[in-house]
Amino acid sequence: MAKLTITQIIPGKLCLSCDVCCRFIDRNASLAPLFLSAEITTKIKPYLDKSGRVKLKPFRDMHACAFFNTKNNRCSVYSKRPFDCRLYPFAIMFDENRENIILGIDKKCPFSVNAGNEALIKNYFHYLADLLEKKEIASVIAENPSFIGGFQDDVIKLSYLDTLAKLIINNPEKSGFKQISLKDKAEFDNLFKNMENPDSSQNFVNLYIWKDKNPVWWKKKDKGLGMLLETDSGYIDFDSLKKFPDYVYFREDISGLKGNKYKHKRASYNYFSKNYKFQYLPYRQNMKGDCLKLFSKWVSARKQKFLDLYYHKLLEDSFSAHKLAMENFKALGLTGRVIKIKNEIAAYTFGFELKKDTFCILLEVCNLNFKGISEFIFSEFSKEMSRYKYINAMDDSGLENLRISKLSYHPIYPQQM
Repeated sequence: MAKLTITQIIPGKLCLSCDVCCRFIDRNASLAPLFLSAEITTKIKPYLDKSGRVKLKPFRDMHACAFFNTKNNRCSVYSKRPFDCRLYPFAIMFDENRENIILGIDKKCPFSVNAGNEALIKNYFHYLADLLEKKEIASVIAENPSFIGGFQDDVIKLSYLDTLAKLIINNPEKSGFKQISLKDKAEFDNLFKNMENPDSSQNFVNLYIWKDKNPVWWKKKDKGLGMLLETDSGYIDFDSLKKFPDYVYFREDISGLKGNKYKHKRASYNYFSKNYKFQYLPYRQNMKGDCLKLFSKWVSARKQKFLDLYYHKLLEDSFSAHKLAMENFKALGLTGRVIKIKNEIAAYTFGFELKKDTFCILLEVCNLNFKGISEFIFSEFSKEMSRYKYINAMDDSGLENLRISKLSYHPIYPQQM
């Protein structure tokens, strides 16, 4: 587990002259410093209780932190002090109904109520909130749920910490859900094969390769499986997701590119096949690195051509999906092909059987500097899938440029208007 470190906001001299921190009225104070698991050393452990909270020692008519030197107001483990102490005067706590997790600032700290520090505190708050909303940081805290304090009236609420709330309050594990893994493929395949007409989102492959961006949680139910998709805004029931229609074609149309309506596609296909020396090859695992390099170049080119910020975000998020597909293509039952030109990968594509009569094109990336390469690889890949009647090219994610591209191949569904 990673150790959490943050920039300190309060000057050390101010802390040395303060009589607020490190002292508590109650011997079993719930606000006594708590060490996260990664912060506990063999020297520190004897001074902590089982939860990692510091055991307090008597001090006058109060109690003090075991590491607090009452003579000079100094901390004996200052360089090793826990994240809990570094965070102060900011606090992470539940709201009154324990339905949300709040980031706030303690009004008992003289620094926090000094009007002269308002701008500094505002800037630091934005830095801290952004840090705590990162999943890798929130996950460390979530492993120690007792770190989250109870609601305090004297803490000024600044914002909600949604990522932390998802991990602690709304964690699907509490309801018996578990995250999707490769070993679950057979379970999902059995579920989806019984569907009369599954779309491209209703299959294990798509759920698995996107799991780094949108983790899938599932559990067995009386009838089938219950599935939740983890998003930035919370957990969404899979069946309630907004879905865009898939583009479905007759395989023979794509493989043959015959007739007047495909004359431009056919011309591009022919141009590529006649003007470039290339190899059309099965994908092998040792090609992953070169394919991902092509992906990065392709993303840069797409961003320059299309200014849609949503499209940019989708491109960035899809890197992990392409990587997982390549790393696990055999276990996922994927078929992959690449095109090499001058011994460099210029295009790749992956697909899988969606149902007995339909082959789904999962991924396709091309170096579009080679005229006709996208038309060639799409058509050539379709030729190989002669056992299928239909080609499913998935949806357009609501993007106009993808809609135009997919419609240009004249799908039988959705019908062209």
